[in-house]
Amino acid sequence: MGQSTDVRVLHGARLVAPLTVGGRALRVGLLVLVWSVWVVVATAYLELSGVAGETGAWRWSAVAFVPLAVPTWFLCRRMVRRRVIFLGATALIALLVWGIPAQATPSFGRVTTVADQWGTLSDGQLLGHAWEGNEWCFSDGCPAVVRYYAVPDAAVTVHAVSLRLETDGWRRHALAHGPAYCKGDFQIGVRRLDAADLTFVADVRRPPVGQEVVGLRVGANCL
Repeated sequence: MGQSTDVRVLHGARLVAPLTVGGRALRVGLLVLVWSVWVVVATAYLELSGVAGETGAWRWSAVAFVPLAVPTWFLCRRMVRRRVIFLGATALIALLVWGIPAQATPSFGRVTTVADQWGTLSDGQLLGHAWEGNEWCFSDGCPAVVRYYAVPDAAVTVHAVSLRLETDGWRRHALAHGPAYCKGDFQIGVRRLDAADLTFVADVRRPPVGQEVVGLRVGANCL
């Protein structure tokens, strides 16, 4: 009895039998299954909902992935190398929390913020705007907002905008929809349009007589 008491004191108040080889294999299999399903489902939700591309998306990413630590600890707590496994899992969770938003396509909200920061054309009258693309970059391309302006001389306006972009560090690229300037996760393009083209754009007014039209397109990703 005394010997039993000494063992309990030495090893703690509750004795836990070591895992068998089969038990370890079962827990490793369950760990892989839980991680695979969780990561796929959480990533799909963040990406398809567009949440991953929003400003401060790491908060939603943390809500999606941090709880994964609970089943991970439960399954590995009786393994010999449980601390190493859990530290590795923690590092992977941190990578997912940061990495998913980092690689996600910027949302329409972020694109609009960049367009607002750019401001309006000094010599232009805003006629309206239109949205293009989707947050998955399928078929119609990535999120973009196009703002239409009436200007006295479209060629002068296009040159002025291009010069400003180059001065601000944007780099010119030939993209699928035409030439544009890229920086980071965003692109800006400007071009002259025919007034007849506005017939197909909802909620955009026709320009005053004698004015020309330019379209300023701010989009996500340089594609």
